[in-house]
Amino acid sequence: MKRVKLSRLSAAVCLATALSLALSSCTLTGFSVEGALTAPKLSEQQSEIHKALISSVGGGITLKYPRNGENRSAYVIANIDNEPDNEALVFYQYNSVINGSEGIRLNLLDTDSEGNWYSVKELAGAGTDVDKVMISYEGGSRAANIVVGYQNIGISDKTFEIYRYKDGGFDRVGGSNYTILEAADLDGDGYKNFITVHSSVDENGLPSGSFASLLRLDGKEIDAKDTISMCDNTVDYTKSTVGRLEDNSVAMYVDGLNSKGELQTEVLFYRYGALQNPIAQRQSKLAPQTARLAGYYCTDIDNDGTVEIPHTVVMKGYDNISPEERLYKTEWLVYKDFYTLEQKLSGFYSLADGYFMSFLSRWGDEVTVKKDSVTGEYVFYKYTGDISAEMTELMRIAAESKNDSGHYLDDGYEIIASKGQIDYLIKLPMVQREALIPTLDEVKNSFYIV
Repeated sequence: MKRVKLSRLSAAVCLATALSLALSSCTLTGFSVEGALTAPKLSEQQSEIHKALISSVGGGITLKYPRNGENRSAYVIANIDNEPDNEALVFYQYNSVINGSEGIRLNLLDTDSEGNWYSVKELAGAGTDVDKVMISYEGGSRAANIVVGYQNIGISDKTFEIYRYKDGGFDRVGGSNYTILEAADLDGDGYKNFITVHSSVDENGLPSGSFASLLRLDGKEIDAKDTISMCDNTVDYTKSTVGRLEDNSVAMYVDGLNSKGELQTEVLFYRYGALQNPIAQRQSKLAPQTARLAGYYCTDIDNDGTVEIPHTVVMKGYDNISPEERLYKTEWLVYKDFYTLEQKLSGFYSLADGYFMSFLSRWGDEVTVKKDSVTGEYVFYKYTGDISAEMTELMRIAAESKNDSGHYLDDGYEIIASKGQIDYLIKLPMVQREALIPTLDEVKNSFYIV
């Protein structure tokens, strides 16, 4: 029985887009969102902070939500000084220009001896949007460095500023440009470092290479002595992921687009008293091993703490198929010491449906995948030398909303995993004379939600 796949993914994308638009600009005049969804309801604590903010700056502001990073709220609540109570950072923009007040504003609020919130100070930000907010504590104290990344519409490079709340004063203490900004304890001292990746220009304004820097704050000066070159064929950086290497040390994985339009990855870690980038140091050998189609980003696919790097190769039988109709096999690699990338998993990764099915070791090179043009499911076949010929079906995978998965169960499918409102279902052939057909347990042990 063939089922026509419903457009649940399209609906989900539309909803996610609407949410993103809503959260990026919530107007606080009655706290509503124009032409989109209802604005997020404030918690009791946020309501108290908001009242104190409005009391200080007046009405007519629009909350600005960080677009990336762990802190996605316009209200960032944390303990950023040496006192026991929390403080609040609020990001917003005035709806009308008053005394040169255009652009992002950052307001620090604290509580008095009676627990009432009040505004300590308002500062002007360095952009039209907030990219990310990170907080890192200094060694030996609870005083924090607050790092805010800003971006401006139409400008690729971003700007970060470092703020500190100390001895009752809230001030900007430094800043610089970046393309990628991340916080991670690379040097293993127990405190997060700030790492930037950015491109430099020479005295004539021409590109002169990209560099990664491990930043330390020395008083009001930013120390970027730990700097290392990035691959010279990277034209833009798109994403960073913090994870671990196999020796359990912390590393930063940087995904960027190369001059061929492919994604590739560089791995940054701290060793022998310096920042290391083995992919750039052995670029001709290692960078091509990480090259793959756009959209395939580094991730800890098996949740073991180590980040894997994807590499795509044409799926069996698709060499003579037009590029737009090809399917690809994804190999997940881990960095090993002595400039080596080692394959950990290999199989089929459905970006649209958010799952990866690792090929069984006993399959060898005898299995390929085709998309069912009617149901939209991906079907695994025994490959016999011609992708267009009749092949023996081994299994098929469906990704459906929980509301629809019951119909699939009636049709012989079984649920192997779930995430949110999505069920992942598998159907194995009823007649299992083919030795390559997997067992249900084999599929469950080889299936990963990405």
